[in-house]
Amino acid sequence: MNPSIQGTRDAALDNLKGLLIISVVYVHMYDMLGQKTPLLYTIRLVVLSVQMPLFLFLSGYFGKHAEKRRRAALGEYLVPFLLFNTLYYMVRVGQSPELNYGLLRPLNMYWFLLTLLLIRLLLPELLRIRRLLPLSIVLALLAGGDRYFGRTLSLSRTVCFFPFYLLGYYCTEAHMKRIRRLPIPVALLCGGTGAFLALWLTDTLHPDGSASHPFQLVNSYETQGLEPLEGVVFRLSIYLIAPLLGVMLLRLIPAGRGVLTRIGRGSMTVYLLHAFPMLWVVGHWEWLCGLLVRLVPALEGYKYPGRLDYGIPQLALLLAYALVVSLVLSSPIVTRAYNRMMDAVQRMLFRPVHSAEK
Repeated sequence: MNPSIQGTRDAALDNLKGLLIISVVYVHMYDMLGQKTPLLYTIRLVVLSVQMPLFLFLSGYFGKHAEKRRRAALGEYLVPFLLFNTLYYMVRVGQSPELNYGLLRPLNMYWFLLTLLLIRLLLPELLRIRRLLPLSIVLALLAGGDRYFGRTLSLSRTVCFFPFYLLGYYCTEAHMKRIRRLPIPVALLCGGTGAFLALWLTDTLHPDGSASHPFQLVNSYETQGLEPLEGVVFRLSIYLIAPLLGVMLLRLIPAGRGVLTRIGRGSMTVYLLHAFPMLWVVGHWEWLCGLLVRLVPALEGYKYPGRLDYGIPQLALLLAYALVVSLVLSSPIVTRAYNRMMDAVQRMLFRPVHSAEK
């Protein structure tokens, strides 16, 4: 989530990464609290349809040197995965004793590391395949028919999000400039169409609400309560909906440097660390609600103070929380500490390149 930039750093794309990582914190906090209102559910659904596809697109866009990325993949993704996936389990098992640890089965958000690891290890060879992009979409559709093709090694998400990585890999600076020169009404029409399709399909096909949403690309069609044809339609739609919303965001995101720029540049530490303050907040939710009631007595009697006015206060609280956590975890002191720690770990684990070559 924090790929190195070739040449001059593009503040607009840093801003977009900042916006996306704030949305990741927001959605994870919403899911942990389980406070559903129609407004918040609608926002979550639209965000899910573009959030990770756009992150994979940006990872592909900044990952043009496939061989160089493959050489760095173990240190950049496998080591953080083993560290933070294990640490997250150790912290969370106290709250959820039934939680099972799996070395090759990522917990919650850490699937992204395994997905990028596998893609970047395999990409130089995969690029030799003709018509790789359409073939990757066909494979993603077929994967949904296999109920055992799921969370282990993040295989389902890796295969199904791979087309978005390829879109970014094949996207050139000229393509990006054309997108960002689109008339704003056209960009808004694209985004509106994508959001409408996401909401309409969910309302029409009624996927199983107890499983992850089909846009998360983690479960089979059967697990999500969909017939094979319904599952194919749902999965195929994400390859239309996400680009439509992505075009709107790429066009509308500001190019000036500011708060979002800093958060975007530190998005990796936000991604890796945000689960831990989230677990503390969820574990102390009743106490925090009590404190809020003492500060605002009018909220007394509401277990979830945000369930007022259709969830608008709750939306404000969740957004404020996501912004504060993202600001803190992307701060220079946190990113420097993380980089020093990872450099030390990698020096212990890997031989210097020049020694290996000898």
